[in-house]
Amino acid sequence: MSDFFGCGPCGYADNNRNAEKWCTVCEEGLCTDCEQVHKSIKTTRNHRVISTDDFQQIKNISISLTCKNHDKPLQLYCKTHDVAVCLGCISRHWACSDVIPLDKAAENAKHSTALADLEDTLTIASRNLEQIINDRSAALENLDGQRQTIKDTINDTREKILQKFDDLEQKLLFELDTQHGKCKSELSKLLNRLKNSERDLNCLKEQTSQLKSFASEIQLFLGTRQIDNTVFIEVKSVKEGIQSVSNYEVNLQLHTSIIALMNEVDQLGNIHVKKTTTSLPFKEAKEDQAQIQLRVPEMRTIKNIRLKLKKRFEVNRKGYLIWLSGCTMLSNGNVLIANYRGSNVLMEYSQDGKHIRDIPCSDVPFDLTVIDSDRIAVTYGHKMYLEILNLKNTTVEKKVKFSKDCYGISYQDNKLFIISGGIVITDITGKVLQKLRVDCGFYLETTIDRIYFTVGTDHTVRCISMIGEEIWVHEWESLVDSRGITVDDHQNVYVANFYSNSLTVIQHDGKASKTLLTKSDGLNSPSALKYNKDKKVLLLCNERDGAALYNLE
Repeated sequence: MSDFFGCGPCGYADNNRNAEKWCTVCEEGLCTDCEQVHKSIKTTRNHRVISTDDFQQIKNISISLTCKNHDKPLQLYCKTHDVAVCLGCISRHWACSDVIPLDKAAENAKHSTALADLEDTLTIASRNLEQIINDRSAALENLDGQRQTIKDTINDTREKILQKFDDLEQKLLFELDTQHGKCKSELSKLLNRLKNSERDLNCLKEQTSQLKSFASEIQLFLGTRQIDNTVFIEVKSVKEGIQSVSNYEVNLQLHTSIIALMNEVDQLGNIHVKKTTTSLPFKEAKEDQAQIQLRVPEMRTIKNIRLKLKKRFEVNRKGYLIWLSGCTMLSNGNVLIANYRGSNVLMEYSQDGKHIRDIPCSDVPFDLTVIDSDRIAVTYGHKMYLEILNLKNTTVEKKVKFSKDCYGISYQDNKLFIISGGIVITDITGKVLQKLRVDCGFYLETTIDRIYFTVGTDHTVRCISMIGEEIWVHEWESLVDSRGITVDDHQNVYVANFYSNSLTVIQHDGKASKTLLTKSDGLNSPSALKYNKDKKVLLLCNERDGAALYNLE
């Protein structure tokens, strides 16, 4: 024992002895000898005695056995007012006809409805709090994600602005060099002409001086006139050249938007916070129990389940490569199929195998699920996003980005369940409600209160609650690289086994399984599955050679 418990009776006699037991009625410890005496006395022999180790577990739980008004032991219980009272309180309950001894009222308390209701209330309350905490944690994580997205946008904008300024600078410098070159060329031409004239006139001046010093009178006479004529022509040319001389002044006029950016724009942008109010659900225990009871469908064992082939048909390849990775059935019975190695379309076929149309997608689709008669949700694998498509006008209503690859998807109760580094649960606007950190393969399926997913690497299929609590795990050697998964009306689970070329059905409780179809039935690397509860039809797609519809019997 971590704490010392002294024997109460021995301590009263100034004899300190260690207690081995604890009387929950007398609220004191008992040594071995005093325990025997305790049992032998008529008034105490029926007291509940527990070990001191057990008392350690409840010693800090405050349960008052004394009346707060009279400081006397609680000895009676009034059923009418649902309250324990002491003898001093009995005068207030003289008109109550159902006052009984407290020990009688406490009989079979461990098996009472009140205790069961309390336990259920605590369980449901804990579950509610866990869901609320998960919701708020997801909201906090989403808020951090928004902050990082804005920071990335700011950095990207800064880089784009700097790059834009670099481009504008180079363009402006090029224009400066061009205009400067033109002006310089014109000035240089005139300057060269003037320098040539200066050189010619200096030469004529030198010739005149030499004639004056050394030539005869006749030579000087004739030379003076000839040189004068040359000087006249040169001076005339210079005068004509300088009559209209251009001066250039190169200035810079900044674009008005750039000036406004420097003078008027005082910040890169504004941060706006949109605050919305939501009410988080908190289900009462009885309400939750009633809903669970309503949700439980009639269960059917797998013993007599049979599949009967209805129709087998080929699928357009749309290219050399093919991986029929996802499929579903619409309310009108038409089939939608995704080819993850094909083109950017979803292929729509009738129940008879007739190709109806190709629905354009933004990229190569991986998996899909029906939201309502007009909308579907589509994942794009390693592209890390999903889209909500409108089937009527084939437009994208919503695009939701994720931090990891998006593969299998299922819709249930206005929520989307996506395999993306675990299982991510969002509303149909893309708001993350919860993240379940589970090891899963490519595919999952949901019912009203359960999530089913394949693992593949360890021959198991798993079933968990909506908050991630494990319900059952089924392991079987035939579950080799399990791919598509779907669930029938009785929560029996169907799994496509890629490498073993088989279709397995697992009983709703996860305790039994059997093989329904094999390679001899036409299975060739089965990859995608979907059960339509309205049509009672199972859709199965092999990876490369088409699809088949089966009636469930």
